[in-house]
Amino acid sequence: MPWHTRWVVPANPERWASTVVLGDGDTVLIRPITPEDRDALAAFHGRQSRDSQYRRYFTAKPRLSASELDHFTQIDFVDRVALVVEAHGEFIAWASYERWPNRDDADSAFMVDDEHHGRGIATLLLEHLAAIARSNGITRFTAEVLAENRAMLSVFSRAGWPLQRRFESGVIDLDFELADTSEFLDSVERREQRADSRAISRLLLPRSIAVIGASDTEDTVGRVLWRNAARGFTGPLYPVNPNHDTIDGRPAYATIGDVPDDVTVAVVAVPAGQLESVLDQCIAKRVRGAVIVTEVGDTVDMGPIVMRARRNGLRLIGPASMGIASPLPSTLIQAAIVDADVPAGGVAISMQSGTLGSSLLALAHRLDVGLSWFVSLGDKSDVSADDLLQFWEDDDATKVIALYTESHGNPHKFARIARRVSQRRPIVAVRAGAALIGQASGALYQQSGLIEVPTVAALLDTARVLACQPLMAGPAVAVVTNSRSPGVLAAAAVETAGLRIVDPPFPLDWTSTDADYERAVRSAVEADDVDAVLVIHAPAVASAIGGPIDQIDRAATGASKPVVAVMLGAVDGPLRRGSAVPMFSFPEPAVAVLGRLHSYWRWRTGEGAAVVESPPGIDVAGAARVIRAAIDAGRDDLSAEEIRSVLDRYGVAMAAGRLVPFDEAVAAADTIGYPVAVKAIRRRPGRSAQAGVALDLGRADDVDRAVAAMREHLGDDADHVLVQAMVPPGVDLRIHVVAEGDLGPVVTVGLGGAHAAAIGDESSRLAPVSSAGARSMLDATRAAAAIDDELEERVIDAIVRVAQLASDHPALVELDLNPVILADESCYVTDATARISRLVRAEPAMRRLE
Repeated sequence: MPWHTRWVVPANPERWASTVVLGDGDTVLIRPITPEDRDALAAFHGRQSRDSQYRRYFTAKPRLSASELDHFTQIDFVDRVALVVEAHGEFIAWASYERWPNRDDADSAFMVDDEHHGRGIATLLLEHLAAIARSNGITRFTAEVLAENRAMLSVFSRAGWPLQRRFESGVIDLDFELADTSEFLDSVERREQRADSRAISRLLLPRSIAVIGASDTEDTVGRVLWRNAARGFTGPLYPVNPNHDTIDGRPAYATIGDVPDDVTVAVVAVPAGQLESVLDQCIAKRVRGAVIVTEVGDTVDMGPIVMRARRNGLRLIGPASMGIASPLPSTLIQAAIVDADVPAGGVAISMQSGTLGSSLLALAHRLDVGLSWFVSLGDKSDVSADDLLQFWEDDDATKVIALYTESHGNPHKFARIARRVSQRRPIVAVRAGAALIGQASGALYQQSGLIEVPTVAALLDTARVLACQPLMAGPAVAVVTNSRSPGVLAAAAVETAGLRIVDPPFPLDWTSTDADYERAVRSAVEADDVDAVLVIHAPAVASAIGGPIDQIDRAATGASKPVVAVMLGAVDGPLRRGSAVPMFSFPEPAVAVLGRLHSYWRWRTGEGAAVVESPPGIDVAGAARVIRAAIDAGRDDLSAEEIRSVLDRYGVAMAAGRLVPFDEAVAAADTIGYPVAVKAIRRRPGRSAQAGVALDLGRADDVDRAVAAMREHLGDDADHVLVQAMVPPGVDLRIHVVAEGDLGPVVTVGLGGAHAAAIGDESSRLAPVSSAGARSMLDATRAAAAIDDELEERVIDAIVRVAQLASDHPALVELDLNPVILADESCYVTDATARISRLVRAEPAMRRLE
């Protein structure tokens, strides 16, 4: 899925100002240059080394002249563009392009402060300049670089665009097209991941911590925070509170500025009215991260605070965060207001809700779920789940990621990152609040491979099984049990989960011994036709709860397929402390988890492993001309003929037909050949001539009567009619694409016809989609059962092509193909509508904090 397809309204140059993450994880501000920057630019130039000045201008230039300063700072932001980079209010880099006269290419140049080389600044500036250039119709960049300037040559070569080089007299001339090639997009994504991961590592792996609001007064937030933070953290820890001289024998400081040493992270618990000034003090101290426990509600406008913090290198978790914690010995930190004294393990948890954090950690403790990280994002004013995923993707200690989220700040970015991370490690997610609303949100989760669960309890159940058991590579479940009743419950749950029961090689009954359990489990694990083992033990008497724990554990050790135990009368958790076998007290939640393991395995080996490729034989430019002509004509929809033309350019067939004045309908039908369908240009709900649709008309007088009925009931809306060849009866599908804000086009497939919306048989993905993704969509509908293999391939191809059409042309804000009839081994679009808008366009790839 190309990550750059987004929806924006053209605006003034200020829209290109943004905070960005550098390669070392620091944050700075990139913004357009202004005439007021003359003095700052002159000072910046003057403090650079002679070598740097020479490399930029190819001549000795100790200072910039007044005319040069005017030229560099007075720009039109179309043919001439310049950007500056600020860190802590200091001018540390600038870059520009100038269009060559009467051409669609531009010359680019860069200069980075000597003290800030090697931080990825020039690469970021290149990406941003390229995005602006493309918005202004510039398609290529040129650059002149001294052959000895290896650092700058590296910037261009690593950007991801194919370079054309020409060497002459010690200067290398570069020329490259500003295209969103897969190589460029991949390189941008890799740089983004590394930078974001390093930024979060500053927060989660601090060298020193200050607790602002620390207290020794019992039953206060400051006391709980200080006590938890002091537990186990081996680095320097500083209490900050103007009302205390010491806290637990350590000197307390009135402000963070009074701390004599560097502070990496501040944990902030102060009254809301003091928050802004405290964070300004953190900025002045050059603190790299702040975990804000303070709840601000509507009393503090966090927007300006976040912007100021970011452009000065300070990242924020919260406000209303419950804190961060890791029980791992290598990263031990308990900077949290909740009790995070849980076992160390491989599950990383991100919670947006602060109030649920305490209950979740308590449940994790009861279940003996081992955690690598706990991060409470709170109100999520800055750091989001996107950032945490970037960090956890490379965290070897994390095996499973568990998310509870109520909103997505940038859902398109989340989808892109989550899909990539899901290919390496499972992400289990609970959606709530705004994140639960809308078809697009569900499509995002499905396409990204997220394992969606309905409750926080299911979140932990699924995560703990994934953390210690292999994935389920098939649907076959062997239920090993000594009791019929729980076996019946298990069988029903298996069917509900979309799995199937197979008989275990060694069945048990009420007379079975503990030794029999070991043999039964081991034989099921070794059986080729078994993909997972659900072992259930019902004690003969209520007091005999223990059962064959050791035997089951031995038989499951080292198994290449999941083994899950249900011990009736016991409590949920591991089979025993240290065991890799998860234990449940009832069959239904255990089977539900197995179903999720299998679904994730299918995604990971199918849709998740597939590459989205543009289908062959499409004419992007031709379709764009049709859409642009309609927009230029001031219309907000496409005619039937225009839709046919656009679909044809993407290899999607419409039933043969002609759009004609109503009094030429018979002549058109005679030319096409009977039977025909006649459809008014504007219709009413329903399938009748009175509503504007007449089907299976076999003679000229049938056409005459149908057109007369349309004219009588629809008037001018039947001035023109579409006369189509009748398609043989078959399976009716609907392929519907609609733009959904930041997510872009969402493709939905399901049963079609006049009542498609009421049927509600739908499956969705974000455009574009792979063939594997289209297959998964189709398989999730009831229509799949009625389609043979050859027709299925044709439908999949049509879905992929329609999705690519929507992805390539953001101005196409809705396309509804209904019905798409599958008959005679062919796939015909028989009816279609399309809406268009000039207010949207695709934005080129560029990294910035949203």
